Amino acid sequence: MNRKIAYLLVALALMAVGARAAEGYRIGPGDLLEIRFWQDATLNVDVRVGQDGMINLDIIGQVQAAGKTTTELQNDIVRQMSRLNTRISQAVVRVIEYQYQYVFVKGQVLNPGKLTFEEIPDLWTIINEAGGISDIGDLTRVTIIRGGRDAGKVEVVNVIEAIESGRLDQLPQIRREDTIEIPRTPAGIPSADISQQVTRKNVIYVIGAVTTPGPISFQEDVDVMEALALAGGPVLEADLKKARVVTKDGYYAQTIQVDLDKYSKTGSPPRYILQKEDTFIVPYRREGFLGIGLPTAATILGIITSAVIIYEVVTAEGGGGGAAPAPGAG
Repeated sequence: MNRKIAYLLVALALMAVGARAAEGYRIGPGDLLEIRFWQDATLNVDVRVGQDGMINLDIIGQVQAAGKTTTELQNDIVRQMSRLNTRISQAVVRVIEYQYQYVFVKGQVLNPGKLTFEEIPDLWTIINEAGGISDIGDLTRVTIIRGGRDAGKVEVVNVIEAIESGRLDQLPQIRREDTIEIPRTPAGIPSADISQQVTRKNVIYVIGAVTTPGPISFQEDVDVMEALALAGGPVLEADLKKARVVTKDGYYAQTIQVDLDKYSKTGSPPRYILQKEDTFIVPYRREGFLGIGLPTAATILGIITSAVIIYEVVTAEGGGGGAAPAPGAG
């Protein structure tokens, strides 16, 4: 009698553990289940859920598993099993391998590939589950490619900014079948550690051959063409083929060449989204001696011309070293 009571207590404990572990989780195709019958261990089995959502058990045959919690499934199994084997009154179902709740992580992480979860965690946890980023991983432009019902939708997320502001909970929720891609840093320069990240000012600098050079207020999701428009557009002498962006990454800075002329005509290369404190440079079409731009050269030429005129006037009035000839002198 005492042995039966002990078996019953063990079974109830296992059921409680299984119920807590699977709370909120619904079984899906590909999951591996552990099914235990404490009254008859010969029926114990580990079984994988088929793509049709079914599992196959001795005595009762096929049972629908997908879409149910472990508690719901074990109740169904006991109900069907007890009709054919009256000794069976308890069963424990536990998910021992989750395959249904999965995401893909690509790009600059140490362990790219498919990750499976009982419950899909937040974006930052998933990146860490994939081993964290590589030396050239860029957390300022993490791309989420949606799967499932939203297949094809793309979101670009600045994870570093969320970390710095303590707002990881406001990162987009990751769902089943999503793909997370960590891009390379521009030019492949090693990124700084998170501990090296500094708080950046909410500005973007646009300088060179634009109508209104200087700082502009930082806005989310602004690319180089939009920044050019915010700076009043290019001047006539602007060389749009050789624009460049100087971007900061912790202790490093890197320069990215951008052909705005090609981009405006073909949409290629893909949009470059400016980050805080990026400097966007639009050069002049022709550069003169020592790399001086046309406006600067014109200013310098004006100064030189004025100096020559002043010198000639002073020389003529002073008569030194070459007085003007007297009227009528031949």
